[in-house]
Amino acid sequence: MSPFLCVYGHICLDQIVSLEKLPEPNTSINITEIKRYFGGTGSNLAAISSSLGVPTALCAYVGSDFPREFRSFLESKKIDMSDVEVMDDYESPTVMVVSDKKQNQIAYVYQGPMKDMERFPVKLNSAKNSEMIHFGTGSPVYYLKAMHALDGSKRIALDPAQEIHNVWNAEKFNEALPYAGTFFCNENELKTALRYTELKTAEDLLDIVDMIVNTRGSEGTVIYTKKETIRIPAVKTKVIDPTGAGDAFRGGFYAGIYRKKSLEESVACGNAAASFILQSNGAVSNIPSWDAVEKKSAEILDLMKR
Repeated sequence: MSPFLCVYGHICLDQIVSLEKLPEPNTSINITEIKRYFGGTGSNLAAISSSLGVPTALCAYVGSDFPREFRSFLESKKIDMSDVEVMDDYESPTVMVVSDKKQNQIAYVYQGPMKDMERFPVKLNSAKNSEMIHFGTGSPVYYLKAMHALDGSKRIALDPAQEIHNVWNAEKFNEALPYAGTFFCNENELKTALRYTELKTAEDLLDIVDMIVNTRGSEGTVIYTKKETIRIPAVKTKVIDPTGAGDAFRGGFYAGIYRKKSLEESVACGNAAASFILQSNGAVSNIPSWDAVEKKSAEILDLMKR
C-alpha cells in the first residue's frame, strides 16, 4: 500500500528529565526523575499517525548505534522505513528534554547525521508516492531541495517546530513557506514566523499559506484559513509529561484528514490524541486506538455545542 503521509523529521533517543523548577544560570538543582524513551518529532508523528490507521512513511537519518529495539518498535507500527538510512561514523540523534512541574521545557539536542543532511542526496521515493508531505525538524537546505523537486505536485505542510528559532532564518523560511499549504506552529513559533516575514498577524500569513494550525497547549488549537478561524478546546486532563503532545496532535489531525473528516473534526481528533500522550511519560508510551480518539473527539465537539 502506498503511504498517505510522508514524514520528514528526527528519530531521537529521548532523555526526559523532571525538575521542580528550571534553574537560573550558574546554579544547580536536583533532578526529581530521569527516564529514557524512544522519541523524535518525525518518529513520534509517524508512530502515532500509523497507529491511528494512516499509511505513513518516515524519512530520516540515524547513526550506526541506532538501537535494534527502536527500529523494531517503529516497524511494529507498520511505518514504511525504506527512507530511513543508517549513516556510519555518526551517533544517532539524542535529545535531553528538561521539564518543570509547570510544564516549562528546555531541550538539548544532539543532531547526529541530521546536522549534515544537507550534504546527503535528497530522498524522494516515499514523498513521491504519498498524498501529503510533512516537513518537520531538519535541515532547511535539504527540505528546500525536496520541495523544489516535488514542484507543487503534493500537499505540503511546513512544521519546523522549535528549530524555527535557531536552525531556520528569515531567508530560508520565506523561501520555504510558499511551497506549503499548511504551516504548523505554537504561539512562540508563530511570533518568529511573523518576525521573519515582517507581518503583524496570523491572518496576514494567509496571503502566503492556505492554512495555519496554531497549537496553544491547554487553550486548545486555533485554525486560520482564508474563509474562517476555528477554535477547538483542549481536553482537560492530568498532565504527567508534555513531551510529544504536539506530535500526537499532528498524528490525530492527519488521522482525521485521512478519513475525510471535516477540518473541525480533524482538529478535535488531534486534541484528543494529544490528551492521551499527556497522561504518560514519554512521547509514544500511551498511544491511543483510533476508536478512543474518535470517542474523545466527539466529546470535545459535543462540549462546544453546549
